[in-house]
Amino acid sequence: MGNTKVGMDGLQKAVKQALEETRELTGEALKRAVDKTSRETVNQVKGAAPVRTGKYAKGWTSKNTDQGGRGTCGRTVYQRAKPGLAHLLQHGHGGPRPAGAHPHIPSDEETAELLERNLESEMAKR
Repeated sequence: MGNTKVGMDGLQKAVKQALEETRELTGEALKRAVDKTSRETVNQVKGAAPVRTGKYAKGWTSKNTDQGGRGTCGRTVYQRAKPGLAHLLQHGHGGPRPAGAHPHIPSDEETAELLERNLESEMAKR
């Protein structure tokens, strides 16, 4: 998108084209930022997860969760191998053999900050 000279007749077309280019560039940057954030979050959780056999840490992954709408993108980070164990380890549990908490999953606020930083860096590349 450089300087473009247009007459009065072509103004609407030029503005539409510039907006479309901007939408495409920001959409691509957002998708790359979301992908990068999910990869970093998975690696962070794998590194901080408690290890006994290693199966729990290896079970962390992400999947595409696009809603199919225009301009939407999303990924879900989840525990594939032992999904019920994540909550118990993160928060601890009572019962006949209570266990303390092992916080290892980043909060939504931390992940949102990471996404914001990744989005800013992707937008700066353009």
